[in-house]
Amino acid sequence: MTIPTLRVTDATHFNSHELAEILNRCFEGYLVPFTLEGDIFAPRFAAESLSLPDSRVWLEGDTPVALALITRRGWRSRLAAFAIRAQWRGKGFGKTMMQSLLAQAKARGDKEMIVEVIRGNEAAQQLYERVGFTKEYRLRAFSSAGAAQDNPCDDVQLLDPGIVAGMMMQEAHALPWLIHPLTALALPGQGVTLDDKAFAIVNTLFKEPQLRALYVKPECRGKGYASRLLTQLAGAFPGIIAPCAVPDNLSGVFERNGWQELNIQQYQLRQAL
Repeated sequence: MTIPTLRVTDATHFNSHELAEILNRCFEGYLVPFTLEGDIFAPRFAAESLSLPDSRVWLEGDTPVALALITRRGWRSRLAAFAIRAQWRGKGFGKTMMQSLLAQAKARGDKEMIVEVIRGNEAAQQLYERVGFTKEYRLRAFSSAGAAQDNPCDDVQLLDPGIVAGMMMQEAHALPWLIHPLTALALPGQGVTLDDKAFAIVNTLFKEPQLRALYVKPECRGKGYASRLLTQLAGAFPGIIAPCAVPDNLSGVFERNGWQELNIQQYQLRQAL
């Protein structure tokens, strides 16, 4: 599939700082303000399993006008970012670009593609649905600002995050990409345990610490360990947030323990290929 006046290339031709700049330009005027520093681009998207050969940049002459970042694990791919510069929006290019990305995913043997879209971004959601994506569930974000942070956190012990990720792997298939243990493990951060029954991975790459993994051993569930750990984390990591990747079915434990919902939500959409 080709787009008149535009040429397309894979993202291997650009370094991290260049891709961050392209991303920022393409997201200008976006529903939620977005900027990403070049030195954060590489660790962030590497943790999400970015595939530069499968990612695409569209250019008019030498000027990048659109970017699609593809992350992949096994037979599953994800559209981690897709944005078009303002003057090129609303002209039908997005649909053609998406159809091209889906055709490439099928050709390389992927079995499904997922994407997250900000709630309220009707244009993007309608585009994804027009090319075959179906909404699966809502994702929410929480801040520990409302949790009790003055409790002693002596019960929390640091732990190799690889141990936490390993325990989670058998159940991780159902988790959103951003709170999958493979994502959490690849980011700089710290594993945490409470009584060797509840576990977390806290990532420290970003401005605020981010809770990217929360796990309770099956035999210990329903006994309040997740609640205790969330309270302890609020004290041990001031300002910690859970990014916008918490599905509705996991949100209750945050609400019950005083974590405040942030004013951003997403939907995860999926398409079988």
